[in-house]
Amino acid sequence: MTVFGKEYALAYDYLYQDKNYEKECDFIETVFKKFSGNVKTILDLGCGTGGHALILARRGYKILGIDCSQEMLDIAIKKSKKKNLSIEFIHGDISDIRLQQKFDAVISMFAVMSYQTTNPAIAKVCKTTRKHLVADGLFLFDCWNGSAVLTEKPTKRIKEIKINNKEKIIRVTEPILNAMTHTVETRFKVLKIQDRHLISETDESHMMRFLFPMEIKYFLEVAGFKKIKLCPFPELGKPLTEHDWNMTVIAKT
Repeated sequence: MTVFGKEYALAYDYLYQDKNYEKECDFIETVFKKFSGNVKTILDLGCGTGGHALILARRGYKILGIDCSQEMLDIAIKKSKKKNLSIEFIHGDISDIRLQQKFDAVISMFAVMSYQTTNPAIAKVCKTTRKHLVADGLFLFDCWNGSAVLTEKPTKRIKEIKINNKEKIIRVTEPILNAMTHTVETRFKVLKIQDRHLISETDESHMMRFLFPMEIKYFLEVAGFKKIKLCPFPELGKPLTEHDWNMTVIAKT
Protein backbone atom coordinates (compact mmCIF):
# COMPACT_ATOMS: atom_id res chain seq x y z
CA MET A 1 0.00 0.00 0.00
CA THR A 2 1.23 3.52 -0.85
CA VAL A 3 2.57 5.61 2.01
CA PHE A 4 1.94 9.37 1.78
CA GLY A 5 0.15 9.04 -1.54
CA LYS A 6 -1.56 11.92 -3.34
CA GLU A 7 -4.80 12.10 -1.31
CA TYR A 8 -3.07 11.69 2.04
CA ALA A 9 -0.42 14.26 1.06
CA LEU A 10 -3.12 16.78 0.12
CA ALA A 11 -4.75 16.28 3.53
CA TYR A 12 -1.47 16.25 5.48
CA ASP A 13 -1.08 19.96 6.27
CA TYR A 14 -4.73 20.20 7.30
CA LEU A 15 -4.35 17.21 9.62
CA TYR A 16 -1.32 18.75 11.30
CA GLN A 17 -2.31 22.40 11.24
CA ASP A 18 -2.17 22.38 15.04
CA LYS A 19 1.44 21.18 15.08
CA ASN A 20 3.67 23.99 16.35
CA TYR A 21 6.49 23.90 13.80
CA GLU A 22 7.80 27.30 14.93
CA LYS A 23 8.26 26.04 18.50
CA GLU A 24 9.89 22.85 17.24
CA CYS A 25 12.32 24.89 15.15
CA ASP A 26 13.10 26.94 18.27
CA PHE A 27 14.01 23.63 19.92
CA ILE A 28 16.14 22.59 16.94
CA GLU A 29 18.05 25.87 17.12
CA THR A 30 18.52 25.47 20.88
CA VAL A 31 20.10 22.06 20.23
CA PHE A 32 22.31 23.57 17.52
CA LYS A 33 23.57 26.31 19.83
CA LYS A 34 24.15 24.00 22.79
CA PHE A 35 25.88 21.15 20.95
CA SER A 36 27.46 22.84 17.94
CA GLY A 37 27.13 26.61 17.77
CA ASN A 38 28.15 26.76 14.12
CA VAL A 39 25.34 25.24 12.06
CA LYS A 40 24.73 26.90 8.71
CA THR A 41 23.89 24.01 6.38
CA ILE A 42 21.22 21.38 7.12
CA LEU A 43 20.21 18.12 5.46
CA ASP A 44 16.55 17.39 6.26
CA LEU A 45 15.81 13.66 5.98
CA GLY A 46 12.12 12.91 5.44
CA CYS A 47 11.26 16.58 4.98
CA GLY A 48 7.64 15.89 3.97
CA THR A 49 5.74 19.03 2.99
CA GLY A 50 8.54 21.22 4.37
CA GLY A 51 7.13 22.02 7.80
CA HIS A 52 10.55 22.45 9.41
CA ALA A 53 12.61 23.19 6.28
CA LEU A 54 10.66 26.32 5.31
CA ILE A 55 10.95 27.86 8.78
CA LEU A 56 14.65 27.08 9.11
CA ALA A 57 15.33 28.45 5.60
CA ARG A 58 13.50 31.62 6.55
CA ARG A 59 15.75 31.86 9.61
CA GLY A 60 18.83 31.86 7.41
CA TYR A 61 19.94 28.22 7.14
CA LYS A 62 20.79 26.59 3.82
CA ILE A 63 18.52 23.53 3.54
CA LEU A 64 18.43 20.44 1.38
CA GLY A 65 15.35 18.25 1.92
CA ILE A 66 14.87 14.61 0.92
CA ASP A 67 11.66 12.57 0.99
CA CYS A 68 10.42 9.30 -0.51
CA SER A 69 7.01 10.79 -1.40
CA GLN A 70 7.01 12.90 -4.54
CA GLU A 71 3.48 14.04 -3.68
CA MET A 72 4.71 15.48 -0.35
CA LEU A 73 7.70 17.08 -2.07
CA ASP A 74 5.48 18.71 -4.71
CA ILE A 75 3.63 20.49 -1.91
CA ALA A 76 6.90 21.51 -0.22
CA ILE A 77 8.25 22.91 -3.50
CA LYS A 78 5.05 24.86 -4.13
CA LYS A 79 5.13 26.33 -0.60
CA SER A 80 8.81 27.30 -0.85
CA LYS A 81 8.27 29.06 -4.18
CA LYS A 82 5.28 30.92 -2.78
CA LYS A 83 7.42 32.15 0.14
CA ASN A 84 10.36 32.88 -2.22
CA LEU A 85 12.68 30.56 -0.30
CA SER A 86 15.67 28.85 -1.89
CA ILE A 87 15.48 25.21 -0.78
CA GLU A 88 16.63 22.19 -2.76
CA PHE A 89 14.25 19.22 -2.55
CA ILE A 90 15.22 15.74 -3.76
CA HIS A 91 13.09 12.64 -4.17
CA GLY A 92 14.84 9.64 -2.66
CA ASP A 93 15.32 7.01 0.02
CA ILE A 94 16.98 8.50 3.12
CA SER A 95 18.81 5.23 3.78
CA ASP A 96 20.48 5.21 0.39
CA ILE A 97 21.47 8.76 -0.56
CA ARG A 98 24.86 9.66 -2.04
CA LEU A 99 25.17 13.42 -2.14
CA GLN A 100 28.47 14.99 -3.11
CA GLN A 101 28.43 17.36 -0.15
CA LYS A 102 28.58 17.44 3.63
CA PHE A 103 26.43 19.36 6.11
CA ASP A 104 26.87 20.96 9.52
CA ALA A 105 23.76 19.18 10.75
CA VAL A 106 21.35 16.47 9.68
CA ILE A 107 17.81 16.52 11.05
CA SER A 108 15.03 13.95 10.70
CA MET A 109 11.88 15.14 12.41
CA PHE A 110 8.40 13.87 13.19
CA ALA A 111 9.29 10.21 13.73
CA VAL A 112 10.81 9.67 10.28
CA MET A 113 13.35 7.31 11.86
CA SER A 114 10.48 5.18 13.13
CA TYR A 115 9.62 4.44 9.49
CA GLN A 116 12.91 2.50 9.32
CA THR A 117 11.42 -0.78 10.53
CA THR A 118 14.36 -3.16 10.14
CA ASN A 119 17.79 -3.23 11.75
CA PRO A 120 19.59 -2.93 8.38
CA ALA A 121 17.47 0.13 7.48
CA ILE A 122 18.22 1.89 10.77
CA ALA A 123 21.92 1.04 10.47
CA LYS A 124 22.03 2.37 6.88
CA VAL A 125 20.42 5.70 7.82
CA CYS A 126 22.89 6.17 10.69
CA LYS A 127 25.89 5.31 8.49
CA THR A 128 24.63 7.40 5.56
CA THR A 129 24.03 10.35 7.86
CA ARG A 130 27.54 10.05 9.30
CA LYS A 131 29.02 10.20 5.78
CA HIS A 132 27.14 13.42 5.04
CA LEU A 133 28.29 15.28 8.15
CA VAL A 134 31.33 17.52 8.55
CA ALA A 135 33.77 16.90 11.39
CA ASP A 136 32.02 17.71 14.68
CA GLY A 137 28.68 17.52 12.82
CA LEU A 138 25.35 17.04 14.52
CA PHE A 139 22.56 14.48 13.93
CA LEU A 140 19.20 15.36 15.49
CA PHE A 141 16.03 13.30 15.22
CA ASP A 142 12.98 12.19 17.17
CA CYS A 143 11.43 8.73 17.21
CA TRP A 144 9.01 6.54 19.12
CA ASN A 145 10.36 5.51 22.51
CA GLY A 146 9.76 1.76 22.91
CA SER A 147 9.55 1.98 26.69
CA ALA A 148 6.62 4.39 26.43
CA VAL A 149 4.89 2.51 23.60
CA LEU A 150 4.79 -0.68 25.69
CA THR A 151 3.86 1.21 28.88
CA GLU A 152 1.13 3.36 27.31
CA LYS A 153 -0.04 1.32 24.36
CA PRO A 154 -1.39 3.04 21.23
CA THR A 155 -5.16 3.33 20.90
CA LYS A 156 -7.65 3.99 18.11
CA ARG A 157 -8.21 7.69 17.44
CA ILE A 158 -10.47 9.88 15.34
CA LYS A 159 -9.49 13.37 14.22
CA GLU A 160 -11.84 15.81 12.52
CA ILE A 161 -10.56 18.95 10.79
CA LYS A 162 -12.83 21.66 9.43
CA ILE A 163 -11.47 23.17 6.20
CA ASN A 164 -14.27 25.69 5.68
CA ASN A 165 -18.02 25.95 6.18
CA LYS A 166 -18.68 23.19 3.66
CA GLU A 167 -15.65 20.90 3.81
CA LYS A 168 -14.01 18.79 6.48
CA ILE A 169 -11.55 15.92 6.79
CA ILE A 170 -11.99 12.97 9.12
CA ARG A 171 -9.07 10.66 9.85
CA VAL A 172 -9.49 7.36 11.66
CA THR A 173 -6.26 5.90 13.07
CA GLU A 174 -6.16 2.24 14.06
CA PRO A 175 -2.85 0.93 15.49
CA ILE A 176 -1.87 -2.75 15.60
CA LEU A 177 0.97 -3.37 18.05
CA ASN A 178 3.51 -6.17 17.59
CA ALA A 179 5.72 -6.29 20.67
CA MET A 180 7.94 -9.00 19.22
CA THR A 181 8.97 -7.04 16.10
CA HIS A 182 8.94 -3.64 17.87
CA THR A 183 6.45 -2.35 15.31
CA VAL A 184 3.04 -0.73 15.12
CA GLU A 185 1.03 -1.01 11.93
CA THR A 186 -0.82 2.28 11.82
CA ARG A 187 -3.87 2.06 9.58
CA PHE A 188 -5.23 5.41 8.40
CA LYS A 189 -8.61 6.02 6.82
CA VAL A 190 -9.00 9.58 5.56
CA LEU A 191 -12.47 10.79 4.58
CA LYS A 192 -13.12 14.08 2.81
CA ILE A 193 -16.64 15.41 3.35
CA GLN A 194 -18.28 18.22 1.39
CA ASP A 195 -21.82 19.42 2.12
CA ARG A 196 -22.30 16.25 4.19
CA HIS A 197 -21.41 14.07 1.21
CA LEU A 198 -18.40 11.76 1.02
CA ILE A 199 -16.08 13.12 -1.70
CA SER A 200 -13.13 10.79 -1.26
CA GLU A 201 -11.92 7.95 0.95
CA THR A 202 -8.25 7.04 1.26
CA ASP A 203 -6.66 4.12 3.12
CA GLU A 204 -2.99 3.92 4.01
CA SER A 205 -1.03 1.54 6.22
CA HIS A 206 2.14 2.91 7.83
CA MET A 207 4.47 0.41 9.50
CA MET A 208 6.30 2.12 12.35
CA ARG A 209 9.22 0.93 14.48
CA PHE A 210 9.59 1.91 18.14
CA LEU A 211 13.15 2.16 19.37
CA PHE A 212 14.72 1.61 22.76
CA PRO A 213 17.40 3.96 24.14
CA MET A 214 20.20 1.41 24.34
CA GLU A 215 19.62 0.02 20.85
CA ILE A 216 19.58 3.42 19.17
CA LYS A 217 22.80 4.28 21.00
CA TYR A 218 24.31 1.08 19.63
CA PHE A 219 23.32 1.86 16.02
CA LEU A 220 24.81 5.34 16.31
CA GLU A 221 28.03 4.21 17.97
CA VAL A 222 28.60 1.56 15.29
CA ALA A 223 28.06 4.26 12.64
CA GLY A 224 30.82 6.36 14.19
CA PHE A 225 28.98 8.82 16.43
CA LYS A 226 30.75 9.50 19.72
CA LYS A 227 28.56 11.79 21.83
CA ILE A 228 24.90 10.80 22.21
CA LYS A 229 22.18 12.41 24.31
CA LEU A 230 18.55 11.35 24.76
CA CYS A 231 15.68 13.40 26.17
CA PRO A 232 11.93 13.85 25.74
CA PHE A 233 10.84 15.80 22.66
CA PRO A 234 11.09 18.78 22.79
CA GLU A 235 12.41 19.13 26.36
CA LEU A 236 16.18 19.26 26.38
CA GLY A 237 16.56 19.69 30.14
CA LYS A 238 14.48 16.69 31.23
CA PRO A 239 15.53 13.04 31.57
CA LEU A 240 13.84 10.49 29.32
CA THR A 241 11.31 8.23 31.07
CA GLU A 242 9.03 5.33 30.14
CA HIS A 243 6.17 7.84 29.85
CA ASP A 244 7.79 9.95 27.11
CA TRP A 245 6.40 8.58 23.84
CA ASN A 246 8.48 10.88 21.66
CA MET A 247 12.25 10.58 22.16
CA THR A 248 14.81 13.16 21.05
CA VAL A 249 18.16 11.78 19.93
CA ILE A 250 21.19 14.07 19.59
CA ALA A 251 24.44 12.61 18.24
CA LYS A 252 27.79 14.16 17.33
CA THR A 253 30.59 12.86 15.14
